[in-house]
Amino acid sequence: MKLMEENNMYIFGPVPSRRLGMSLGINIVPPKHCSYSCVYCQLGRTKNMQIDLVDIADKENIIKELDNKIRDFTLHERGSS
Repeated sequence: MKLMEENNMYIFGPVPSRRLGMSLGINIVPPKHCSYSCVYCQLGRTKNMQIDLVDIADKENIIKELDNKIRDFTLHERGSS
């Protein structure tokens, strides 16, 4: 499973979490518009580092995408049990 799916701009995962088992990530900055290239980033290395300000996501779009991701995951879990 790809962490950042094409139809998800802001929500990624589920990813393994030592504390929670599995978790979803929320990235409100457009994908990989970052001034760092952290080796532990779930989104991969930053190929084009930048320090320019970018517009962040609209909260309604994030909530809608999160709802869709949770619904898809719930349906998948029910289908596999």
